[in-house]
Amino acid sequence: MNQIHAMRVFVRVSETESFRRAAQQLDVSNALVTRSIAMLEAHLRTRLINRTTRNLSLTEAGTRYLEGCRALLEELDNLETALAHTEGEPSGTLRVVASSSLSLLMLTPLIDGFRKHYPKVNVRLTLAERHIDLVEDGFDVGIVTAFMVSSTALVERPVATNPLIPVATPAYLAEHGVPHAPVDLQGCPSVALPNEIRSATWHFRHRQGSSDQLTLTPVYTVNNALMVRLATLAGMGFSILPEGLVAADLEAGTLERILPDYTIDDPDMKVSIVYPGRQYLPAKTRLFIDYALEKLAPQVNAGIDRPDAALTRVPGFMASTGAGMSHASSHAERPTH
Repeated sequence: MNQIHAMRVFVRVSETESFRRAAQQLDVSNALVTRSIAMLEAHLRTRLINRTTRNLSLTEAGTRYLEGCRALLEELDNLETALAHTEGEPSGTLRVVASSSLSLLMLTPLIDGFRKHYPKVNVRLTLAERHIDLVEDGFDVGIVTAFMVSSTALVERPVATNPLIPVATPAYLAEHGVPHAPVDLQGCPSVALPNEIRSATWHFRHRQGSSDQLTLTPVYTVNNALMVRLATLAGMGFSILPEGLVAADLEAGTLERILPDYTIDDPDMKVSIVYPGRQYLPAKTRLFIDYALEKLAPQVNAGIDRPDAALTRVPGFMASTGAGMSHASSHAERPTH
């Protein structure tokens, strides 16, 4: 039973004092009106309307219920009207989850730009480096790398790729030597995300096509990519990090890329915007998705699958890094698996 609809039928019957007139005004059949009242009374386990061959009258319970129905339906109608009026002017809190490895690069200017367009929307940003169930965890939208997505039936919009590279400080390399092949890293101190987030086994591919597999035993693990970066800068070990996260460090010379002739096979490092379908999305969520796609994917087919392509550079977003990064995008909307 659609109780809201049944309540509307009951109010109209009470006001018109006629099943037939109520049916005419609601543009439904007499049988539907009769059935709605019967189902409502059965649900409430009380008689609401006394029926005779000549007229209808409300019972005492029906009179009380009519007052409550009118108040509730008026409140509901007011709410729907208010939502319709604010559809073009979004408000409320937008809950965004993002990979912590992206935060220094683009999230603050992205959110700042969005709020300048829609100042009534407050943004609650959660940084994570773990598997996310978008719906179960209560987020409206995610800007995440593929390995973080565990929800099913989500829409996924790839916007960039953020390839992984091994890096270390000059002082670390002076002490431990410059590696020339992945096997040279075996036994060297390293820092990393823990195994429950990312596997400690890495697949390296040489530019000439040969491949190597390496399993590391880090001296320090932490569940945040930013902390891994800081530990690497402190000289605690080498690390394998998203290129976008360390672009400024490479430019400044505080970190150096090691094994430059190798790439790391990791399809999970594509950056995507994920959300639970477009139908019935709140205006604030839909507008943020459109804004983020516009800013993060300014060019279509700009090399998202190139192994040497770094994280999308949004004009004006990363001027302080000095890192030259390529655009990357894909406007194909596809569900996650």
